[in-house]
Amino acid sequence: MKIYLHVNYWEGAGKLGTLFEIAAMNGYDGVELRYKYAFPDMAQEQYQEKVAALKQQHPDMGIIFGGPVDFMADDRGQVKKDTEAYLEFLEWANRECGTRVMNFFTGNMICPGADYMEFDRNGSGMAEESHYGQSAEGLRVVGDKAASLGMKLALETHNCYLHDLPGACRKLMDLTDHDAVGLNYDHGNISVNKNGSSIEEVFDLIGDKIYYVHLKNMLLGRDGLFLATHLDAGHIDTSEVLMRLKDRGYDGVLTTEYACTGDGFIAAKRDKEYVDLLTKWLGM
Repeated sequence: MKIYLHVNYWEGAGKLGTLFEIAAMNGYDGVELRYKYAFPDMAQEQYQEKVAALKQQHPDMGIIFGGPVDFMADDRGQVKKDTEAYLEFLEWANRECGTRVMNFFTGNMICPGADYMEFDRNGSGMAEESHYGQSAEGLRVVGDKAASLGMKLALETHNCYLHDLPGACRKLMDLTDHDAVGLNYDHGNISVNKNGSSIEEVFDLIGDKIYYVHLKNMLLGRDGLFLATHLDAGHIDTSEVLMRLKDRGYDGVLTTEYACTGDGFIAAKRDKEYVDLLTKWLGM
């Protein structure tokens, strides 16, 4: 079982090299990075050059990239341009980094008048049939390119996107109907949505399309309040997630994610030890 480290453990200007060092120091098999670089110290071209150089320094370290193409944007010319840029990035990631799976998103969806944190009103909560149709059409285009490179796309179950909850994901997967397009299962995101599903329900609905997995945990309070925390400290039973993945014969990547502002260096060590314990216990 391959275990990767998410970039949000150690993210920011000048931190990229250290992220790889932290991953290597703690025995991670790879890292998940952003598709687009968002800090002022490097332009996108420099970022890709830096990542390619880090891959050369850490040849055994796998790399996954996460990022969107907003297939639902009103400017269809921009959608075409963004899609073409993403297809070029797929080729680069495959060639320079050996990337085999991409964490993907189809475009942020916020209901007019709603707060971002009102997850039940955003994403699939405001979706119309056109959102599914346009997303499926775009996904087939990107899916064809991924398949030609021996790659797969995994749409993250992430709030404020069309693919936030298992039911919406099932509908989108059925409409897309592409072997190279599946899901990145993140129960941390699902758990904080008022319309979220249990772990059992997730596997009943979309277990066959899980191509990638994020592991993060949440402390859940009253009135929808939540805090991200260490994998061993929240309300999500990560052992159940892993047991159900094992039952499904899942052999993809598990990526630990620490969506917190605390000490990412310690969190990387602590979360890796926890996942190692569970995977050893389960024989994964």
